[in-house]
Amino acid sequence: MLEEKLKIARLKKGTVIDHIDAGYALTIMSLTGLDESPNLITIGVNVSSKKYQRKDIIKIEGVFLNKKQMQQISILSPNANISLIEEYKVIEKKKVNLPEVIKKLILCRNKTCISNSNEPIETEFMVLEEKPLKIQCVYCNRIYKLDEIVFSSKGKIEKKIKQTIQL
Repeated sequence: MLEEKLKIARLKKGTVIDHIDAGYALTIMSLTGLDESPNLITIGVNVSSKKYQRKDIIKIEGVFLNKKQMQQISILSPNANISLIEEYKVIEKKKVNLPEVIKKLILCRNKTCISNSNEPIETEFMVLEEKPLKIQCVYCNRIYKLDEIVFSSKGKIEKKIKQTIQL
């Protein structure tokens, strides 16, 4: 018997986000604003992976990620790889890196935290653990897990991650 496989067209120019933790592709699309792109986007969810059993993948034509988008991806899926494509060829591969300190991307949910006052202070979190993610606000010391994080994006519109990581 012939094995049938779904083939996804190669990109001429754009970005491939591979090895996304299974189930997070749509969250990454929304959080990074990629879901608002008019360009061709191909998303694979729960794709078989030799390395991780299951993974997600995003291919987006004509778009290259900025530093903020890459940091957002690193918080949700620290195993992700980014490939930049030109003329159907990979011109650069990057592994996302979860920074030791996350600034401005996450809101502290502690209402009494100084980062929630009228003071001109940006949020700042120390990464305590990468897998499973655990971060701590540098101002009030409150600790958060991934499913408790509220991202600040698109003009302070709050986005809460409501997915759980499977360990």
